[in-house]
Amino acid sequence: MIHSLRISVFLVSTVAWLLASPRLSAQLLAFNQQTVPRPEAQPQSGKVSLREALMQYKKQYGIDILFEEKLLEGISISTAQLTGNANAERNLTQLLRPLGLRLKRVNKDTFVIVSTKTLPKAAPPETPSPAASTPSPVERPTNLTAQAVTPGNFLPNGQNLAKVVTGAVMSESGERLPGVNVVIKGTQRGTATDENGNFRVEVADDNTVLIFSFIGYVKQEILVGTRTIVSVSLKADDMSLNEVVVVGYGEIKKTDLTGAVASVQTKDIVRANPVVAARAIQGQVAGATVTKSSNKPGAGYSITIRGENTINNSTEPLVVIDGLMGGDLNNLNPNDIQSMDVLKDASSTAIYGARGANGVIIITTKKGLSGKPRVSYDSYVGIKTPAHVPRLMNTEEFYKVTFTDRVLEGATGATFTAAETANINAGKTTDWVDLITAPGIQMSHNISVSGGTEKTTYRFSGGFLNEDGNVLYTGFKRYNLNAGLDSKLGERFKVGFTTYLTYSDQNVGSGESLRNAYRARPTGTVYYSDLANPSENGDLNIDGYAFWMGINDKQVGNPLLDIDPKTSKLQTTTMNAMANAYGEVTLLKGLTFRSSLSASYTSQRLGDFRGQWSKSQIGAKPRAQYDNRTIGNYTIDNILNYTLDFGKHKITATALQSAFYQRNEAYSISVRDLPYASDWYALNTAATISGINSSLVERSILSYMGRINYSFNDKYLLTLTGRSDGASQLAEGNKWAFFPSVAFAWRLGDEPFINNLNVFSNLKLRLSYGQVGNSTVNPYSTQAGLLNTGYDFDGTAAYGFAPLNLANKDLRWERSKELNLGIDFGFFKNRIAASLEIYNRKTDDLILNQKLPTTTGFTQVIANVGKIENKGVELTLNTVNISKQNFNWNTTFAFTRNQNKLLELYGNGQMADKGNNLFVGYPIRANFDFQFDGIWQTADKDPATKYKQVPGSVRVVDQNNDGQISSTDAIDDRVYLGTQLPNWILGITNRFKYKNVDFSFFTYYRNGVQYRNNTLAGTFGEIGSTRYNKLAGLDYWRSDNPSNTFFGTVAANPYRNAIFYQDASFLRISDITLGYTLGSRALNKVKMSNARLYLQVLNPFVFSNFTGFDPEFNSAIFQDDVPSATYSFGVNISF
Repeated sequence: MIHSLRISVFLVSTVAWLLASPRLSAQLLAFNQQTVPRPEAQPQSGKVSLREALMQYKKQYGIDILFEEKLLEGISISTAQLTGNANAERNLTQLLRPLGLRLKRVNKDTFVIVSTKTLPKAAPPETPSPAASTPSPVERPTNLTAQAVTPGNFLPNGQNLAKVVTGAVMSESGERLPGVNVVIKGTQRGTATDENGNFRVEVADDNTVLIFSFIGYVKQEILVGTRTIVSVSLKADDMSLNEVVVVGYGEIKKTDLTGAVASVQTKDIVRANPVVAARAIQGQVAGATVTKSSNKPGAGYSITIRGENTINNSTEPLVVIDGLMGGDLNNLNPNDIQSMDVLKDASSTAIYGARGANGVIIITTKKGLSGKPRVSYDSYVGIKTPAHVPRLMNTEEFYKVTFTDRVLEGATGATFTAAETANINAGKTTDWVDLITAPGIQMSHNISVSGGTEKTTYRFSGGFLNEDGNVLYTGFKRYNLNAGLDSKLGERFKVGFTTYLTYSDQNVGSGESLRNAYRARPTGTVYYSDLANPSENGDLNIDGYAFWMGINDKQVGNPLLDIDPKTSKLQTTTMNAMANAYGEVTLLKGLTFRSSLSASYTSQRLGDFRGQWSKSQIGAKPRAQYDNRTIGNYTIDNILNYTLDFGKHKITATALQSAFYQRNEAYSISVRDLPYASDWYALNTAATISGINSSLVERSILSYMGRINYSFNDKYLLTLTGRSDGASQLAEGNKWAFFPSVAFAWRLGDEPFINNLNVFSNLKLRLSYGQVGNSTVNPYSTQAGLLNTGYDFDGTAAYGFAPLNLANKDLRWERSKELNLGIDFGFFKNRIAASLEIYNRKTDDLILNQKLPTTTGFTQVIANVGKIENKGVELTLNTVNISKQNFNWNTTFAFTRNQNKLLELYGNGQMADKGNNLFVGYPIRANFDFQFDGIWQTADKDPATKYKQVPGSVRVVDQNNDGQISSTDAIDDRVYLGTQLPNWILGITNRFKYKNVDFSFFTYYRNGVQYRNNTLAGTFGEIGSTRYNKLAGLDYWRSDNPSNTFFGTVAANPYRNAIFYQDASFLRISDITLGYTLGSRALNKVKMSNARLYLQVLNPFVFSNFTGFDPEFNSAIFQDDVPSATYSFGVNISF
């Protein structure tokens, strides 16, 4: 609270200050008189009140000093203590220390005064007042008021004109706070701080009071006064933990959560500038496994939450975008997302019933705020360079392994053309991978406009992304438009809508180019003009390229020619439109009804063209394929919410009726013998139609749900949920299922026996149990299909229909039951805060194709068989390592440990189904194969012969010691080698801030995955082949090099697969960012509310023993791109 000063006090203190500080020039001071004055201590001769002294220091040094009024009551100081030294911080520290007060720097020009313990008694004044005689102990502040006494302009009527106020909001540690609400008291007008804690708002006059509120911090009210720059330090409200998370059909404070829910906020979503939003979850959410699908530009990511619960059906979580179920994260611009809330345990996902078995990700897009229009622009431009690319043999190495070593082993050496021989003699190597790859450009531009009135808010945004592939002629482009409007109609009604449009164009070039480049011999020649005696080589001159490259292998061709868009083209374009509209009415106090309609429509076209000189055609006429697919999702939700508070009880009840419908249409046509290169636009000119297909798939779900949240004394929390779903894809009698859940939480930290320990700043126990289902069943799985087939009818070709599959009317839901135990705890005012989850989930009635006896006339039937278990531990840990005035260091750890096991298969005691790679007692993605036991050596010739092998062949273990290795179809000698599922995952984010400089880096570690290295097997598997190039550095066997790591160049190797299994554990430095934010003075000069510049590098370092393309996923390199690192410069600007 600001108090007026008596004129006499002002004159005496000013004169005393002027005598003591000759450097101070006279200035006109403005005082605000908004509250009733109260008596203050009258200073003795040679004394001034501490408050006056601080105001004079403020004036002298041009700084802001923030303090609580009560801290200074009754304190006077001698004018002899005042000094005119140039260092403001030193002067103030020396002045305050004897008084039991401490100075904290908020930023360069702002200081906060806080109490150390209890204020000492002030020196007795001449005329003590009751308020000043004996200061009381300092109470916990509820407001930290900026006491403003600054030069100002006066108008005759004493009123200032309307003006713009800017400033920054920080935590007590000096960390800038984004997203703080800044509202003009008495109105609904205001704004929010940007990513760097800066704000800008227009006020009516000096009497305006600004209210600053932010989740987890104490609300503050600040009188503007004559200032145009206001710096505010918010005090953390450690006990409130009021962060709001979205839990499905509603929101709840984090402190009231009973289930396992994790949130990813804006700053973490856009931190690494992800092309797709799913990338932002990787390593940020404990329990979520996020894996990229390929290195192709624009490629998406797969997500699993708490392990894989199904075999035949999708393991992807349900994505809900602004109420629209079944959304696609790959269609969203990450810059438009406000938050992603991940529902992990069954008690949280049970609200989505039959669609919640794989977890739920709720996306909330950004909305507008009231106030003047706010324009934000975010952009970056980067260079994307090939990185971590496996090296191939050069000409010398290739000649040695295909000719010299083979001759040494008594085999025939490779044959080379005259041109190749000339290249070999000259030591000339053609690096085909280098020729078809090059650095690319990755750039993004996003602009948004938001604002509104007290009744209506809006936000519009547009975005463009371009990502070049590192393989020539490949790339990805995406265009986004977003519009949102929310409006209050009177006191009872709310309406609003959100629309989202996305268009993307993905071109991955030839599906064979990269594979060709890795296989092409380094002795070849690129251009026809460079061939020696081209007529003798048999090469063709195709657009200047040497076709066949003089290697006499028509299966490879010339990679540079194959990748040319005139030769090969593989393109996917996608148009997606999403919309959500809602209306809400308050029926009674605490009772609201909300109805919403959500829809999405996706049209996707895939075109595949292979020209005459592509690898697949090899001189034949072109072929092409055109696929078109449209998917429509429609959801109607009707929701009743009721909230009741009475005494220590609080009840929130939710009732839902929901209907979902999906329509999926597909059409495909493939042709060959096109008369000319026309991509896929003149298919009617083809001589031959290879195939025509079309399909229509429809599904619908009708649902009813109820949920009750009960709280007693804000310490004991109970959540009950029940949902009933009826699905069209199941047969009568099995369509409907009920999914219940119960969750309990106990806020132990609020109990006196815990609170009195002074150990925990937060402690809560959670226990939950729930059931959910998996509805991703093929809609027609319960029905028998028909197959159009031909047969001979009395010597004449005839056509008829035969049963395609066996119907199963008893097909049921896959059903998961999960028990979850959680604990949330914090120490040292939550400078160390963590959440620990322990869970066990069992999934029954797995849907799988079960093999049938041949006597049935069918080979298999889809049925409910088997059971899977997923159990694990999750830990999320946030630490404030250093918190100083100008330096902060925070770290976030997200640890995931999941164990997957197949408990039962077919229910008949069968322990293995090799055809489906399923083994009871092991993970569902287990690697069962022969166990590598080295290489047969020359001294082992006789025992090798026993197993029909020769020296140089791969040696495997005879597991049953029967003197023979079982056939490739049997499992007698096969053992468990490892799993393709991770053992554990750890993501670590470190954030540093020094004044206006920020620095962060993210480390991602995945352990325990084993892959059959497709890069090694598909490209270098036949070391003895003279046709293909090979991986450099292989320690392959020769009679003069008895290696035990890789097989020889001559021997046959029927068990060579055993050598390709590798540990794909890796440590990746995923992103490093260095940024600088302009200060308030610089921003005012350029008329901006925020400006940040940054440098960033993505995926600069990967540490792994895996020799394939990328240890994150097992690429077959047929339709992929090389791994890359991206170096970017970006800006974030707001007006």
